[in-house]
Amino acid sequence: MQVLDRAFDIARKKNYKIVFPENDDERIVEAANFLSKENLAEIIWIDNLKLSSENISTILKNRPGIKKSIAEKLIKKPLYFAGSILATGQADALVAGASNSTKRVIEAASLTVGISEGIVNISSYFLMISPDNKEYIFSDCAVNTFINEEILENIAINASKAAEKLLGFSQIALLSFSTLASGEGDSVKMVRSVSESLNQKGIKVYGPIQGDAAVVNSIAKLKGINYEGDLNVFIFPSLDSGNIAYKLCQSLGGFKSLGPFLQGFKKPVCDLSRGASTDDIISSSVLTLASI
Repeated sequence: MQVLDRAFDIARKKNYKIVFPENDDERIVEAANFLSKENLAEIIWIDNLKLSSENISTILKNRPGIKKSIAEKLIKKPLYFAGSILATGQADALVAGASNSTKRVIEAASLTVGISEGIVNISSYFLMISPDNKEYIFSDCAVNTFINEEILENIAINASKAAEKLLGFSQIALLSFSTLASGEGDSVKMVRSVSESLNQKGIKVYGPIQGDAAVVNSIAKLKGINYEGDLNVFIFPSLDSGNIAYKLCQSLGGFKSLGPFLQGFKKPVCDLSRGASTDDIISSSVLTLASI
């Protein structure tokens, strides 16, 4: 059974609630109506709820130094109100981004939902499905413009958890322009260091590894890396490489891409692509619920 099929089955059984703040977007309305009609989720529309002190307190809790007057102003914005609805348990997931940038979604979720303890940084992943229905996690392709060893390690750990949850297993490739010691440079050193650190912690990763070696086992063997099965979690050394790779796979390779799904918040937050179709929104919503 493919990941989307499993996700739809999980959603039908759980009866989770999704809050959609962008209720003026026709794609969102159509997707929400489908989710409700098919008993995939209960829809929470912010227009049907009243602001309360509990909503405002979510901002004050996550940003203690903020003035109450500013918190009261922010909470009136749909993204912040929706985030507070998720934070207070009135919804199980937040899906936004059809008409808002990733930056705005992250800012609102950070101030209302809050960041999980021990998380170094918010990151993201895309679920990539190839034309022959192979499934991969690509990370980070949407959030971190700056990456160091600590952030890259955090990205890999979070993406691995997503793969375990959605795909049933995780085999991580830490990608580079070099495989093992075939090349040198600051990014290669960073990837090599993170590979060593994760392996020492008992998290099996392969890297530094080039893209072809991560996909074709016979090529990996020629370059000194041997793995069994398929690598299904691709961790990129920069936002440039990750974003370029997923868009090329989508545009030239015929891959279906879903996401980005944000990692690191206390509760599930999905940041849609602004070019997402109604079907994309439905699939992303169901996958968000399946990751709970």
